[in-house]
Amino acid sequence: MSLLWLTIALLSILALAGLAVMLWRRWYRDDPENAVRRVFKNSAVTFGLRLGVRALDMIVLFLLAGSLNVARFGDYTFAALLVSQYLAILTEFGLGVLLTREVARDPGAARRLFGVTLALRLLLIGFIALPIGIMVVGSFALLGQPLSSEGTAVIFVLMLTLVPGAYSGAVTALYHANERMEVPALMELITAALSFLGRIAVIVLGLGILGLAWSAVIVSSITAGCFFVLQRRDFFRPELTWNRQAMWATLGPALPLMLNNLLGAVFFRFDVFIVRAFSGGQAEALVGQYNLTYTIMGIAMILPPAITFAVFPLLSRRSGDDRTGFASAMRRTLQLLLILAFPLAMGITLLAYDLVRFFTRSQFGDYQYAVIALAILAWFLPLSFANGLLQYALIALDRQAAITRAFIIGAIFNLGANMVAIPVATIWFGQPAWALYAAAGITILSEVVLYLIFKPLLTSEGCPPEVLRFSWRPGLACLIMGLGMAGLQRLIGDWPGSLVAALSAPVIYGIALWAAGGIGADERALVLRILGKV
Repeated sequence: MSLLWLTIALLSILALAGLAVMLWRRWYRDDPENAVRRVFKNSAVTFGLRLGVRALDMIVLFLLAGSLNVARFGDYTFAALLVSQYLAILTEFGLGVLLTREVARDPGAARRLFGVTLALRLLLIGFIALPIGIMVVGSFALLGQPLSSEGTAVIFVLMLTLVPGAYSGAVTALYHANERMEVPALMELITAALSFLGRIAVIVLGLGILGLAWSAVIVSSITAGCFFVLQRRDFFRPELTWNRQAMWATLGPALPLMLNNLLGAVFFRFDVFIVRAFSGGQAEALVGQYNLTYTIMGIAMILPPAITFAVFPLLSRRSGDDRTGFASAMRRTLQLLLILAFPLAMGITLLAYDLVRFFTRSQFGDYQYAVIALAILAWFLPLSFANGLLQYALIALDRQAAITRAFIIGAIFNLGANMVAIPVATIWFGQPAWALYAAAGITILSEVVLYLIFKPLLTSEGCPPEVLRFSWRPGLACLIMGLGMAGLQRLIGDWPGSLVAALSAPVIYGIALWAAGGIGADERALVLRILGKV
């Protein structure tokens, strides 16, 4: 792909974003009485901007997967997973969600809570992230599967991003609390654009995966500087609050939130560590393939947080004396998430071969196992979308401790099942690919376990999640869509058939969903409410 075309793509995305911002400021006026419209605004704007972010990430993935060998790709994605997910969760410690929830309830506490939570984040980086990074590197060496020297260096360089990331995350929480999700979403797009330019420069200059890590450090620092300017303009001057008593008081309610995120990450991505530990000489290659499937799935995974974070402040306010309104908002959001999840799962399954081939190009021969793994993994989406919402509904109800117990059970199941299934599948079938297939299947089962725990918790609060009731119509519609896609693929053949199938899928699904009664009077009334017509 020509660097010129990449630059044109970036400039086009930024130009469209700038035009959207100008039109937004010119025409949009918030209505304090229209909660449905406000939630739609927050989710739609966030989703649109994150779609731009994901587009840039996919271009970079296209270049990385097609230019790096699978082992180096595995090294980099492994380091990024460790730092940007696990260590980031530990040092964030649930403080962002806590800050959002408490400031949404009591805006006057914003300055004090911001200073305390930011100080805690910085302490956690020094006292938790660094020792754990050293421990992980040493543990793989003891297991006889040492990380490469370059992969080890990437881990410690990426850890530098945690400091500016802590500040950016704290300011983002302030915007979320004030239901101004469009600001951090736009900043996310700008950050992605800068990251895009940095990573493209690294690839062109041939600086390798270590250069990619240093690029991330520079970009995260620039982003933090932008948030500093925005915070002073929209809120207050940032200050650290080194109050030991206040910190201890904050850690208590934040701990369950951190554990929930951490345990969720354990049963969502810890299988990568187990695959690497049990794959012998093919460890880096298998990790590279499995991480590719998760990266592709990331396209779909921008939807749940965009919608869930938008409705979270509303749920927090209604959780006290408006339980009926709380239950109604939760059910409508759950229905929407399931309507979106089922066709995505079917589409990714049927297009798995083409997606992997598209991103890996000349390296496709080294990524054959990723095709089936991706097709299997796609079916964790429906319950993952639902569980993400149910988790935040319970947080709004101050049921963090119950969520923690749920995630402990889910994580134990996931770890135990993967520890058994991955080595057994590899030995039984005599193919390392089965480690990936087993891990993907366990991910789906883990979502089932988590839902079975969440359901009675919300039922006891008078808000039963009716997942089965809301699933049969989109499930039937996506089955019809899948049959139509498969027929078009078979009729036309090769990539043109897949392209026509992908373009036809939304139309087929929409018609099938309408015929199944999934788009009725309530849904039409909701659209009119969003448009401000009622």
